[in-house]
Amino acid sequence: MPFLPSSVPSIARNSAVLALIAGSFGCAAGSAEHGAVDLAMTSAYRPQRGYGTGSAPAVGVAAPRYHLLGGDLHCHVLPPDDGTHVSRSLHDTVALAKREGLDFVVLTPHVASRFQEDEDARREVVREQRALRDAISAEALGGLMVVPGFEYTDYELGHAGVAFADLERVLESVSVQDAQKNPGLFFERWVEKGGLLVVNHPLVTALPSGPSIARADLSWRPLTAPAAGGVGLRGDIDAIDRLASGFEVYNLTATHLRDRYLQGDTDKTLLATLLRLDQEIPLRNRRMTPIGGTDSHSYHLRPTTYVLSETRSIEGVRAAVTAGRTCVRAPEACSLEARVPDQGITAWATLGSNLVAPGEVELRATGKDIQLYRDGLVVATPASGETVRVPVPAGKCSVLRARVGMGFSAPIYANCDIRT
Repeated sequence: MPFLPSSVPSIARNSAVLALIAGSFGCAAGSAEHGAVDLAMTSAYRPQRGYGTGSAPAVGVAAPRYHLLGGDLHCHVLPPDDGTHVSRSLHDTVALAKREGLDFVVLTPHVASRFQEDEDARREVVREQRALRDAISAEALGGLMVVPGFEYTDYELGHAGVAFADLERVLESVSVQDAQKNPGLFFERWVEKGGLLVVNHPLVTALPSGPSIARADLSWRPLTAPAAGGVGLRGDIDAIDRLASGFEVYNLTATHLRDRYLQGDTDKTLLATLLRLDQEIPLRNRRMTPIGGTDSHSYHLRPTTYVLSETRSIEGVRAAVTAGRTCVRAPEACSLEARVPDQGITAWATLGSNLVAPGEVELRATGKDIQLYRDGLVVATPASGETVRVPVPAGKCSVLRARVGMGFSAPIYANCDIRT
């Protein structure tokens, strides 16, 4: 179906939403449900244009050495996704991504969990990924970066985005027998060979009422239902939980359809997931980088993740997420910087940095409606470009981030024992 303009009256969108959400989050849907979803999504937040085209926020000495790129780390496509629940082809995806001003898009067709433990399932996934890679090569991409990947899908335990490595090379290093004995080995090798793992919609739990899809638990069970009594997680899920660089705090479909229309609070899951990451980071002693994705199965895309990338390249995007240089929903929060005060000409550090500070850090960001957070709580509301001092207790990991307008930054860390 054609792209639906934002001028569609809100009353029509609301009526469509109440008819709808069967097409969301990877459940089966026909063209009517896709149309209802797309109609509703015309009112979803659209970041300002002009960012995400290679220029970093105009602030400080840290950010200007990066390209600020905007894109989507969670996007479905037909094929390999099934036509009963995805309506948008690769060609349509490329055209729509260009129209919406994306710099990159990661394609994440569904793949059943534990495929690596079965020879026939492996061959089928390899065949699909080869076809997707060949189709990308045949498209006129212009400046758009398109990354083939997949969504590792377990409806009982959770979903994860898997991309940026060579599937066939990884499978060659992990036999079926090895995968059966050690279900986490595939993901360990994936990361070793440069791949990226992202936990998708980690806190999207079941709602007590509403459409059937809203009553489905799509959360990441290691966070929402950890194994009781000291019993470990299944090996593949445990490996993803340990090794994931990104956690999808901003799922456009969940934010707009689930939170806005069914819960009346567009920020509900976004804020809850950011807070949970702020709590988990000191416990796990590692970066847990917030990312965004549309989870689009039909004709809606937006830039949902912004990265500070050293190069305008696929490798630059991957490295930025791994290093924690991201912001979600809107780009201005990527302007957050920090430094240790009273140390002469100490350079400002950008997102993902870990500072050693005896008692305070200085923070600044550029934009409107700035809120600075420490460990999930607002500690300052400075003006654009204003430098403020924030206490950070010595010997305690402090997680610092910003909200600027509609966007949220990844953390800057202070006194954290970050393992990379």
